Amino acid sequence: MVESKFDQYIAGLDEAERTVALKVRDAVRDAVGGNPNISETTKWSYPAWVYSGRRGNMCSIMGASGYVRLQFFRGAELPASESRLEGTGKGMRHLKVWCDAEVPADTIRQLVSDAIELHAGRSG
Repeated sequence: MVESKFDQYIAGLDEAERTVALKVRDAVRDAVGGNPNISETTKWSYPAWVYSGRRGNMCSIMGASGYVRLQFFRGAELPASESRLEGTGKGMRHLKVWCDAEVPADTIRQLVSDAIELHAGRSG
């Protein structure tokens, strides 16, 4: 079986970042569930989830030195209670998941659920 570009990106990370990226990926997949409107792909060479329709880029994973960033393309539109998101600017926000800390799977699942609602037009 040929490994997808999504999986190739994660496999190419250093061990610590790869371990975190896999946990982040699993939490995102849990939140996405079997939603037929969301596909897993690569965007700009990074693993990403896309919601079908206009402005569909939902979130992506990007490895960095010592952490993994879960980026939300419309993060600035997510509920203000999402205080763990970092970033300034018009739209993008991200959650840094450090390699030496516990992966906040519940937080990730909630953020992704909020992003799904936003993209479905039920929020924002």
